[in-house]
Amino acid sequence: MYVHHMARMVRKQVYLSPHQNERLRRAASRQRCTEAEVLREALDRFLGEGRTSRASVDRDPLWRIVGVAASHDGNLSERVDEVLYGRARR
Repeated sequence: MYVHHMARMVRKQVYLSPHQNERLRRAASRQRCTEAEVLREALDRFLGEGRTSRASVDRDPLWRIVGVAASHDGNLSERVDEVLYGRARR
């Protein structure tokens, strides 16, 4: 979630297609934030300021699995069969 003070914000008006508007509405609902927050985050990513806000990480359930298969072995992806099934890849 972006924490901006309204005094520091600049108001813009944009036109969206009905399809874009519906996708924006659903994204905001899914992320439990405002449509403006979704737009600001998307604009930051598009303009190369791709910071991931703490709030969007907390809202995205996929982030909960990051690191669950962490290993000190640098070649784990090359040895996945051995690790998972007890046999080396052929």
